[in-house]
Amino acid sequence: MSSESLPSKKPKSRALAKLATPGEPPSVLFGLRVLDALLIVGFLALTFLLGLFPLKDTDFWWHLRTGDLIRQTGLIPSHDLYTYTSQERPWIDLHWTFQVALSWLYERGGIPALTIAKSVITCLAVFLLITAKKREWPVWAMLVGWIPAILVLSGRNYIRPETFTLVYLCGFLAILVRIDRSPRLTFLLPILQVGWVNAQGLFVFGPLLLMLALIDAALRPGAFAPGRAKWWRPVGIATVLTGLACLVNPYGLTGALYPLQIARTMGNSTFSNAIAELTPIPVFIKRDGFVSLPLRLHLVTMAIGGLSFVAPMIWVVFTKFRPVPKLAVTKEEVEEKPEKSKKAARKRGRNNEKAIIALGWRLSVFRLFLFFVFSVLSLRATRNSHQFAAVVGAVTAWNLAEWASAVRRRAWLMPKDSTEIGRGVFPRVATLATISALFLWVATGGFYTAAAEGRTIGVGEQPLWFPHDAVKFSATPGMPQKFLAFHIGHLSLYDYYFGPERKSYVDARLEVIGVELFEKYMGLQRRISENDKGWSRELDAIGRPSVLADHEMNSSISAAMLTSPDYRCVFFDPVAAVFAHVSYTDVVELHTVDFAARHFEAEPGVLSSNDDMAKLLASAKGLRNLAGQVGGFSPEKARPLILLGQKYARRYTETKSDGPEGWKLLGQFETLREPPLLEPVARFRQSFDAVFDLSAARATYAFREALTVSPYDFSTLMLLSELYRSRGLTEAALPLMERLSEVSPINRFQTEKQVQFKALSANVRVALGPMPDLKWENLSELGQVENRLLASGRAESAALVLERATTEDARRWEETDKIATLWLHLGRPAKARALWEVDPKPPSEALRLSRIGTSYLIQGAFTKARESYKAALAADPNLFESLYGLAVLEQDAGHASEALDAARKAEKAAKTDVAGSAVRGIIVTVTPYATSGVAR
Repeated sequence: MSSESLPSKKPKSRALAKLATPGEPPSVLFGLRVLDALLIVGFLALTFLLGLFPLKDTDFWWHLRTGDLIRQTGLIPSHDLYTYTSQERPWIDLHWTFQVALSWLYERGGIPALTIAKSVITCLAVFLLITAKKREWPVWAMLVGWIPAILVLSGRNYIRPETFTLVYLCGFLAILVRIDRSPRLTFLLPILQVGWVNAQGLFVFGPLLLMLALIDAALRPGAFAPGRAKWWRPVGIATVLTGLACLVNPYGLTGALYPLQIARTMGNSTFSNAIAELTPIPVFIKRDGFVSLPLRLHLVTMAIGGLSFVAPMIWVVFTKFRPVPKLAVTKEEVEEKPEKSKKAARKRGRNNEKAIIALGWRLSVFRLFLFFVFSVLSLRATRNSHQFAAVVGAVTAWNLAEWASAVRRRAWLMPKDSTEIGRGVFPRVATLATISALFLWVATGGFYTAAAEGRTIGVGEQPLWFPHDAVKFSATPGMPQKFLAFHIGHLSLYDYYFGPERKSYVDARLEVIGVELFEKYMGLQRRISENDKGWSRELDAIGRPSVLADHEMNSSISAAMLTSPDYRCVFFDPVAAVFAHVSYTDVVELHTVDFAARHFEAEPGVLSSNDDMAKLLASAKGLRNLAGQVGGFSPEKARPLILLGQKYARRYTETKSDGPEGWKLLGQFETLREPPLLEPVARFRQSFDAVFDLSAARATYAFREALTVSPYDFSTLMLLSELYRSRGLTEAALPLMERLSEVSPINRFQTEKQVQFKALSANVRVALGPMPDLKWENLSELGQVENRLLASGRAESAALVLERATTEDARRWEETDKIATLWLHLGRPAKARALWEVDPKPPSEALRLSRIGTSYLIQGAFTKARESYKAALAADPNLFESLYGLAVLEQDAGHASEALDAARKAEKAAKTDVAGSAVRGIIVTVTPYATSGVAR
């Protein structure tokens, strides 16, 4: 039937018998078997480890809830239970055995038990396939063929019905490769099929595999000879029983036809364009290129699978032109029977040729079918990568192992320069070393870092991934009975907590909700995200549900609702926000979130400095995303978000000072507070003005600190280089832009940005030009050098030239201030402060202290900055720079009363309308919280 099955007859000739078993002594064979066992154990350990990652799959929750309901009621669903828009629609839930098992094990061990069970089941499935081989096929060759596939398989190794499908699929394959010798094994297939049809809709793969195997059997020479009837009879009966087994499900024929519904869902462009797991791989390539490691591994697995057919076929053709060596006739045979020695040699040569043919490599139609069908399925939707990896991994392993065996057998007949044991040990040790290296790569997190998927090793739930608290709040007394979330997976969590009593607009069961309703859902999401007029009326039409929007993917939804007069944010945590219509007055009055109050601590601490650092970081990121979106609609409403986000980011850096994330966020918040100018303006050539320059200087310093920890962080390099360019600091920007081109992009956005920056850096390099001549003989020439440097954007070079031109004691304040200002713009406040501190003749001590305070403020050293500003104000109570800097400091620190006091004084001292306007913005922000008496 298929070429991977064991031969039905033992070799008759002595040469064939000799080739069928290795020629090593028993002690050597035992050692090689021990190595083989270590290889299998090591590979299964790698497989197990790859399954130990925290739960992130959102479908888990509706499966779990359904399993709970089945166990409680004894009823398998027939109609939709969870949505108020589809509750009359039929629901074919073939996953019910998986869901019951899920519920039972979750009750006893929670998510850790399920994660471990998933890994054990995956190991069992892989073990079935790596042991489905001929005896003479080397284990090491099997595992070499499996290595890329097991990495691909791990990508969708979730707690899903697919895990059960994997076992049934591997069970089918393990049986089908053995039935040529043992056709009665096919009677196990109907049993597996009954389990499969009650676990997942992909049970159709079972009959498909059997059909491919039968086609292969029918195409073989002599397939229908009289002697084969004995083989076809049990196989035929088992085939019929396997087909009938598909009907053994709670829905009968309707359930058996369910795969057709899945095919329509997977093939529908509406779903494939919106749901990542249904998106065809060519679409991913077109959209994001080949930057994704999981995508590259998938394509490599497919390519190696194809080569596993091509390379052996080339070898077969090549070896046909090389004569098979004749087995040598011994000296004793020649002496005893010289007339028969030539005849014996010819006979042995013919036997060798038969042995090579019998034990060589030949193209298997069955394997070719498997490779083609599952490769095509994987290209149509990424959700098929799980089955693709299992099947193509097995096919590749069979091809390579059979080829390795054939090569070894032929080499065994050839003159050898090394011993047989050397050829047996080396590939095993090399394979074991490769598996061990992969194990360490995964165990140390290197694989997941390279894959850029955010995975870690663990057995619980991914922290801050699911909006548990937000979903629970959605059912708080007084909240709407209807629910809507703009992450379709989060609707599954609502199903788990409150279904079927409370219902949502849609959820993740795409076959149930249908294309029409899903299109309405996606259209509503798009219109709210773009803040189109009329979206509020659309929510009215569907019952004014409570709306949940996560911070990572749907901050634009939150931004539109925050700026709407019809909705209020009534819940906000590190993961998501919840909104309710203003008509729900009790909830709105009691729970509306005041972000400024959280910053000034007028609202009881939602996050304190002792809170988990991951929550602080996630909250800051969420506020950054939200502030960026809200700023486009209403800059005034973005200000409290920026202040609160900065507060969280600052707390994070105070504890995690060695990490780049907090510093990067601080820089991003400053750029949101004062966005970079669209056209470059060389502010560094003018006197420092806190109203215009403070935010840019703080952002620059923060980004530089982030790069100190993570020199090749893509977004930091991009943001800092853009910030430098916006202020004409081309000399500082160019090295960052060039470094950016060295970073390996991880998505389409980064790829496109990298192309843009490569072209832009070439233009910047031309504009910067060669370094001007730095020689000067007098002050006039020094001024010319300075002007040439500054005109070309070489602020750092200018600062260094000017510093060397004069000594500290002979330098005028204007020169000191000019050099220090350059360092501030470059994000080097400590160097600026060092210059101001030693200048012998400042215009006033108040100005010196004020500039020193500004340098501390840029670094985030609030205590020292406050001391310097207060000392400056003691010398000159009306110095605007100190008053403004102190007002900004106290506002950012959350001290509303102190900020208001400084801002009111700064307003009186302001000499320009721009300065006055900046101060009044602070006054408006802090006044409600200062007058309440809560702030310090």
